Amino acid sequence: MPSRRTDAIDLTLSREEAWVAHAALLDACERAVDDGGDASPYRRPLAHIERGDELDADGTALLRDALVDYLGDAPVRDRAPGRALLRRTDDAVDSAPRRA
Repeated sequence: MPSRRTDAIDLTLSREEAWVAHAALLDACERAVDDGGDASPYRRPLAHIERGDELDADGTALLRDALVDYLGDAPVRDRAPGRALLRRTDDAVDSAPRRA
């Protein structure tokens, strides 16, 4: 049995929340590329969400930031689950141990 990653954050996503998280991270990737930036930081959290795996602290922080940007123009169907997920990611990031 694989051991639990020590840097994993317990953030279980409903199917609806996973769709919103995926959409928010894809949107962040597209914005990064459009701005001439690097979309690679978003690849790992996207892959984790697609596989149903837990996110690490960095992935959760990226998801939180992506949700903040995404929810302003999100489709109506994504807003309620997105806001709920944003609250939970914010709490998870705030309670995650800080790196030295």
